[in-house]
Order: sequence, then structure tokens, then C-alpha cells
Amino acid sequence: MAVNEELRVGTLRLTLLALGLVLGLSAAAALPLLLPWSQRLTVALLVAAVALSPWLLALPLRHLRAALSTPRAVPVSVGLALGCSLVSLPIMNIYRGTVRVLNHGDEPFFVYVDGKRVARVEPSSGESALAGVELVVPAGERELRVIAEDEHEVFRARELVEGGSLHLFAPQSSGYCFTIERRSYGEADQPSLDVVPLEGENPFWVLPDGISWFTPNPEPGPLHTSGGTLACLRQKRCQN
Repeated sequence: MAVNEELRVGTLRLTLLALGLVLGLSAAAALPLLLPWSQRLTVALLVAAVALSPWLLALPLRHLRAALSTPRAVPVSVGLALGCSLVSLPIMNIYRGTVRVLNHGDEPFFVYVDGKRVARVEPSSGESALAGVELVVPAGERELRVIAEDEHEVFRARELVEGGSLHLFAPQSSGYCFTIERRSYGEADQPSLDVVPLEGENPFWVLPDGISWFTPNPEPGPLHTSGGTLACLRQKRCQN
């Protein structure tokens, strides 16, 4: 009888673990899509709660308490919940894009995404790694509106936000030119600098991964290196 009881408790424990894993992974995949504007921490905590829900629901049931009474039950269930919450973090990057908003005007303005006010952006005409406001926006086609403090509309358009990508949004950038500078380093080849302008009249661009914001690439030093490439976004007054 004791052996049968031990097997029964072990089976219940494995069932709760499997159910928590399935629910946690399902929540990690679904909640970032269902809650596109929620913070990463909020989504991660909700995923952890869903993964723990089978254990929490089992507490009031007398015949399931034995499955929770072993010393390893709590750390294993908590570790499973934390693992599921960590899985949700890279999934959120698939559903969201990063948008840096710059204000080259003289007055602050407000940014609205799909009718939701998301930021106030102060003017910043010079190059600075902290210029503008960085937003996390749900991927897909979004309506972007820029409203001045006197409530007149500065800009309105529908733009495609790509999940996991960087974007530049500069609605008052007339007279400014943006470029991506790539500098290669290495002992085999001579260091080179490649400058690619951001073209088009639409003030919304998708940027490559791995660039730095308005931070010049360092000049090649006297020491040989194994090689590599650094890229940065630059801005300056247009010459024409």
C-alpha cells in the first residue's frame, strides 16, 4: 500500500509539473501578442503565475497536497515558472520593434501610436546618444501621429513597425541628413569607412541591427586586431 501511495503521489507531481510547463509555455507564446503594450516585467510575471497555477489550484485539494509536501516540489515548480517567464522575453522581441523618436523642432511634441499617447519628446538638434525618446511599439502597421503643444497636428502616417528591428522616426527632420557609418578593423586589410545615407522623404526608417546611436566609431589604433565591423547612426545639416 505504501508503495502504491508513493507511486500515486509521484504521478500527481509529474502531472502538475507537465501541466504547469504546458500552460507556462503557452502563456509565454500568447501573452506578448495579447498584451502588446504591457511591460516586459508584467508579461513575465503573468507567465510565471500561469505556470504556477496548477500547483496553486492544488493547494485546497486534500488528495493533491501530498504531491506538494516534498521538499523539492516548491523549488522545482518555481524554477519551471521562472524558466517559462524567461522564454517570454525573446518572444516579446518578435512581436515588438524599437522606435527612436527625434524632435528637431523648437518646441516639445507628443507622439501617439494608434490613438494612444506614448511619449513627450523634447527638442534635440545635436548628436547625442540620449537624444529623443526610445519607444517599444507592437509590430505591424501602426498609425503614428505627432501633436504639438498647441494641439496642431505636425505629422500623421501609417508605418510598418518590424518586430525585433530598430527604427528611426524624425518627423521634423527637414534640413537634416542621416547616415550609417560602418568602419571595418583588422590586421589583414586596411581599415575602411563606409558611409550609407538614409534616403527617402518619409521620416521613418528601419535600421540594421547592432548600430550605436550618434556615437562615432573609434579611429583605428596602432595595434592590429583580429577584425570586425562597427556601425553607428550619424546626423548633420544637409549641405543642399
